Amino acid sequence: MHIVTGAAGFIGSNMVAHLNKNNISDIVCVDTLNSDKVANLAGLEFQDFISPDELLNMNLSDCTLWHFGANSKTSSSDWNSIYQSNVAYTRELAENCDDIVFASSASVYGDSVSNIESSKNEAPKNMYAATKMMCDNMLINYMETSKIQSWRFFNVYGNRESHKISAQQASPYTNFKHQAQANGFINLFDNSHNVLRDFICVDDVVKIMYDTHAHDISFISNLGTGSTYSFQQWGELIADKYKASIKYIEVPDELRNIYQMYTCSDNTSLLDRIGDYNFITPEQFVEANL
Repeated sequence: MHIVTGAAGFIGSNMVAHLNKNNISDIVCVDTLNSDKVANLAGLEFQDFISPDELLNMNLSDCTLWHFGANSKTSSSDWNSIYQSNVAYTRELAENCDDIVFASSASVYGDSVSNIESSKNEAPKNMYAATKMMCDNMLINYMETSKIQSWRFFNVYGNRESHKISAQQASPYTNFKHQAQANGFINLFDNSHNVLRDFICVDDVVKIMYDTHAHDISFISNLGTGSTYSFQQWGELIADKYKASIKYIEVPDELRNIYQMYTCSDNTSLLDRIGDYNFITPEQFVEANL
């Protein structure tokens, strides 16, 4: 049995789709559902859909738990709420399941110069990142008796994330596509050419996690491409596809000091696990999907 938390969300629904692609349908989807996310499950095969609270009452032996569900609001100031959702809940699951694939985050590194997977490089800048750091450190304690694979995602983009637009959490791919379709133009911050991120396609993310899960090992690993792509490049790529214009705006004051300017995964340990890998480029993805 495969259990997917956050199953109606971006990465969770793509994981369900990838399991289906590999002829797996004995899946229990776990999430809190709303009208924005329900479309992500359309056309997917699974056995049941339950709430996060119901999952705590299930027998999780002989299950693989793909744990993507979390409070992902990086601006959250309610420490107790985000701690209970992300850390305490994960601990309860780890007590009852010995096969977990966990969605961590590269945000644990903050502005650290290095992002090699080491506690000395951890410098979270918000509560969400802090809870991911806590989960990673907590899950290490279960690795001697359980199979725990924790992936520190860099900047994931792809299909099935339209529900994140209203919360302003969508990737540039989805956000700019929405702007171009709705308005005929794309808003870019005036420093977008200097904002460089490690963008990884969700199709690569779920494939790498699924393929690596076949190996009976525990680890914490980065999951990015090891290269960067600017917001300016994304804007131009999407604008060209939709024949949209680009409008430049100033960075809002509330974002100016917290906006992350650069991310790039150190893929040393990742490539040791998966070997040579041809990551999907933004150009390839846009050509295939738009």
